[in-house]
Amino acid sequence: MRIIFLTAIAVFVAFGPAAAETYGSHKRTSEYKIASDSLGEKRMIYVRTPPAYDPSKTYPVVYVLDGEWNFEYVASYLDYMADNEIYPDLIVTGVRNVNRNRDYVPRADPYFADTGEAGAFLDFVGNEWISLIEEKYPASGERILIGHSFGGVFTLHTLFTQPALFDAYIALGASAWIGDRVLFEEAAHYFADPQNADAFVYMAVGEGDGGPTVPSGEALAALFQEEAPETLEWTFAITPKTDHFKNVASGIHDAFMALFPAWGFDEEVMAAAKENGVAGVDQWFAEKEATLGWRFKPAWFDMGVAALAMTSRGDGAAAMRLMAHMTRHYPDNAQVAAFAGNVFEQNERFADAAAEYERAIRIAREHDLHPNAIHLDRLEESAARNRAAAENDAP
Repeated sequence: MRIIFLTAIAVFVAFGPAAAETYGSHKRTSEYKIASDSLGEKRMIYVRTPPAYDPSKTYPVVYVLDGEWNFEYVASYLDYMADNEIYPDLIVTGVRNVNRNRDYVPRADPYFADTGEAGAFLDFVGNEWISLIEEKYPASGERILIGHSFGGVFTLHTLFTQPALFDAYIALGASAWIGDRVLFEEAAHYFADPQNADAFVYMAVGEGDGGPTVPSGEALAALFQEEAPETLEWTFAITPKTDHFKNVASGIHDAFMALFPAWGFDEEVMAAAKENGVAGVDQWFAEKEATLGWRFKPAWFDMGVAALAMTSRGDGAAAMRLMAHMTRHYPDNAQVAAFAGNVFEQNERFADAAAEYERAIRIAREHDLHPNAIHLDRLEESAARNRAAAENDAP
């Protein structure tokens, strides 16, 4: 029994989000005002949990500087991407500014008042902000720091001086020229004895960024090119058709797409299956999991389509193994279960197909998925059809 796989995609899986709705995100957002010993003042912290938040699970945490401007945008963007299972679920936290010149720039600059006290703010980040989040929320230990402009300066300052504090650093529009190019001195010390050299670093400036930001960014990237160890995963981009502020939106997207790469994975796993069958699929997953670790998030829709395409070309065993891996990565995803059922059905594994369709129905009902996300009536028909076929095949 074979169903043309392109048609089969639309039978069960609609093109809507796979998890909870993002509307009402304010209900998942909390505020904390903490008295900072490091700074000698009170600071406001924002925290948003992901749409499908489960306190029994653990989550990487995204730390956003300039919280009054950037927290809501970053949190909403990550809500959307997590809700569509493109990125993993993430906790997002932001800190509201009191004096960003003072806090973000590590060396005094005569042209900018109050600069030069980033050390105290770094103590606050490491000893108070992170501690607050990891005491109150189920953090997994993986941390991402995001900063723009002077916040980008602080992000790189943190990388160069306390590199183990975060696993990923996203610096957008960083004013690398500030403070008599102090970042270059810090980078030289870091590269001389790099710690946490397997960190992820994404730097981007807009092509229309004014003043010395673009040339100083290029110069810093040249230093990375010359001195960075091979284990440091870093990117520097000049984003076209953007300026200092437009670069924030495009930079956030590009940085997270690089942090959680999934584009082309379907073609890679299909090639691995074509060359080595089931063993090729197993090896591909093992290598990706070892290389990317917590950053590995294969796209459920792309992989489901790949499994159907494998079946169509006669690689049924590899297709079923692919869906077994996807089920391991997405144990509570109704669409993945529906894809698995379809793959089993096309390979005439009717009992397994019925079980997967029934699992998809159960997950969809448990999570109260909207009809735009999955077609329960069609799943019920398919489960019944395959259960009957399995009984007919029984000896």
